[in-house]
Amino acid sequence: MTILYKVEGKEFSKDSVFPHKKVLCSVSARNIVAFSALQSAIFPASHGGDAGDGSLPGAGLAVGASNSHVYVCDIVTPWEYYKVCSSKSLISVLQWSPNGEQLLLGYVGGRVEIWQPRNQSINLWVLQYYATVPSEDIIEAQFFQNGKGVIFNALKKDHTYYAEKFERVEQQRPTLSGFGGVASEGCVLLTSSGLLAAFSLPAIQKTSAAGADGPAHEVVELTPALHSIGISRSFIEHCSMTPSPSGALNIAFSCGWQQQLVQCFKVSLSLEGELGLEQHLAIKSESQTSIFLGPLDGRRISHLKWTRIANEDVIFIAYACPDGAGSQLEQWTLTRRHQSVHALLQGGGGANNKPNEFVQSESWEQVGKVQLNASLADISVTRLSVSTPDSCQVYAILQDNSVQVLEPNSMKQLNHTQFDRLSDASGAVKFVSGDLTPSSQILLIFDSHAQLYAMQAPLPKQGGSGLLLLEYCIVTGCDASDVLLLNLGNLEALVEKLTDNFTRQPSFVRHFYYANFLALKSNICRMQQQEFDNLIILHAISTTFKSLLRPSDLGFQDKGPADNLAIKLAESIPDVDTVMLNLDAKDFTVEPVMLQSLQQLIQWVTDLALNMLHRLPEEVMKTKLSGKRPSYDISRDIVAISSLRELLVMIRIWGLLNTQCLPVYTKTMDNIDVLVILFRLLTRLAQNPAEPDEMLLDECSLLSKQLLIPQPTKFNPTTLLSAQGFAAVKSGQLQFTSMEEPTCLQDMETEEVVFASSVKDGVSNLQLGARPSHIRRCARCGFVFVNNASKVAKTSALKAWFSKWLHCHCGGFWKQVH
Repeated sequence: MTILYKVEGKEFSKDSVFPHKKVLCSVSARNIVAFSALQSAIFPASHGGDAGDGSLPGAGLAVGASNSHVYVCDIVTPWEYYKVCSSKSLISVLQWSPNGEQLLLGYVGGRVEIWQPRNQSINLWVLQYYATVPSEDIIEAQFFQNGKGVIFNALKKDHTYYAEKFERVEQQRPTLSGFGGVASEGCVLLTSSGLLAAFSLPAIQKTSAAGADGPAHEVVELTPALHSIGISRSFIEHCSMTPSPSGALNIAFSCGWQQQLVQCFKVSLSLEGELGLEQHLAIKSESQTSIFLGPLDGRRISHLKWTRIANEDVIFIAYACPDGAGSQLEQWTLTRRHQSVHALLQGGGGANNKPNEFVQSESWEQVGKVQLNASLADISVTRLSVSTPDSCQVYAILQDNSVQVLEPNSMKQLNHTQFDRLSDASGAVKFVSGDLTPSSQILLIFDSHAQLYAMQAPLPKQGGSGLLLLEYCIVTGCDASDVLLLNLGNLEALVEKLTDNFTRQPSFVRHFYYANFLALKSNICRMQQQEFDNLIILHAISTTFKSLLRPSDLGFQDKGPADNLAIKLAESIPDVDTVMLNLDAKDFTVEPVMLQSLQQLIQWVTDLALNMLHRLPEEVMKTKLSGKRPSYDISRDIVAISSLRELLVMIRIWGLLNTQCLPVYTKTMDNIDVLVILFRLLTRLAQNPAEPDEMLLDECSLLSKQLLIPQPTKFNPTTLLSAQGFAAVKSGQLQFTSMEEPTCLQDMETEEVVFASSVKDGVSNLQLGARPSHIRRCARCGFVFVNNASKVAKTSALKAWFSKWLHCHCGGFWKQVH
């Protein structure tokens, strides 16, 4: 296994007072790592260490009492930490929601909090909900599942269609179903005394609070439903909770006074009460087949992990051996058998009154055992819903700073990686916790000083190719940054196959997954230093403009105005005014006030067409000299060219309704009509985008002499997903320091352009000046979005446009910049 990088956390190693050196960590579906650290006196003096200020450890620190702190970081910028909150209580549970949008924190003392980023900004978190189970310690928590699982089957990588490659989990149900069978959102908690608590998240407050732009937000207190997990309650030492396909939650735990028994329960939730009236949550707990262990001989259970491997329930039990003699790890599998029934007890059963000759019984069987040389720190199992055990692996993270990869069932060692052993004044620095990324490609580990280590997970026997994993991310909506990090040297072939496979899908499948596909492809093209973001913005503007069109006569319209426009443009008429004469102008009528508000977007469309045509001769010359074509070039994309031609016709018609919405340019001659020239050149380019003719290239080269061409602004943030990141990862293990941007990854190429010192809002196409007060910048791609977008939007069209940018188009979080 390859060690990818290590992040040294200087501020965490000073005066740390971790009880048992415990650090919790969890990785979300969007590849954001959350981790907790208990440290003395690390908080900004100006804020007083209050939760949710979005501040970072660094300058301006004050000394105070020991607090629990929760931080988050992106796996592609692991050196940059963002604080979520601080608390005087000890954090015992850290859990992400299935979509990676919310973070659950459980405390010793019974308080549970759910945090989420305000306006999708990773460095500004707000408390959304909280609940309290008085005088209890939260030891395990799980978000409700939505019942939409996708099976990852490496044997189907040669299939063409996504529906064949990625099958849905059969008969999977949500944890709690509301009206119409819709999955509800909420959490289930387990306390150390055996008390279950559950609450559902109210949908109305959730949506209203999430969209708040202002500083004031409503914190909702929730009242959990309570239920004892067993007949009697007792102190629980270790437990594990996992969802089952039936919608119930499987819970396994061991009690302090009964070490040889691992009790298993099935917990199901339902809504009771009449529909339309006040319904309350009901918890039902059923005892399942338990595990009875043999003589322990001085060993004590240290870890429990219940998971599902290839549709089988599996529990991993780890023991701490006496006198520091290492640890043991066992795998127990739930087997179902048909037991024969004695003739005297069969009786008449069933519809045909036939005797019951067999009855189904369940039992746990030990299928594998392994002796480990050091104490176990944590267990991780492949997160993908695999179809066969061969695609799954078990990761044993040991306290001697090593990781052993084990094969399920046989528990045979597949791989062993030893990290550097470190020590300080307080003793050895040990691994304490770890978690896998969503596609199980990278294992992230934290040591007792909250320092982060990332290592490449070895490919299992049937691990599947990088292409299959990328397509799995498109279908499930998971972030694919971990897959891209490990395939940096093979991106050109990957993007070609990915695009080819996507174009072969049925049209309805392409439409459904188009946003996910564009986000993934933009990340790949950015690493190859190719401009792909323009296509995403062009697609968004095209859908927004077309949504404004209404047919003039609803009774006689077989097709909409946008369909009629596409049919006319298929005739390749070079003159935009001739195309206009063949269209019904009433179908394209929009209120003049609304057109005025869209002027900046119209300007962006014509700027893109102008830049694309201006660069065309240079791009053709580069291709001829190098003999190699880039994997993506917007001037060769027939879909982008067709969208531009459609938009130019619409802009031409709207210019007759309101001249204020037309784009503005500095021209050398007054009689130049920019829209007519652009449409004519794009029509000729659309006839043969692969090999433009010489006359077209000559005309394109004259554009810079006819008018001033605005230069596009570029901002390349420092991340591992870049050309510099590829070179750094290839060179070997990287070492970063927290809150220090590595110089080896910074982009040194700077171009002197007009407005080079000015910040441009990529969404509204506005120059914001050299030092705007408050903006949001994407932490991954550097895209800029103004903070008060909803206040700027005056028309419904502009509000609809800004609502498309709740997330950045690349899938990354925003970052508030002051």
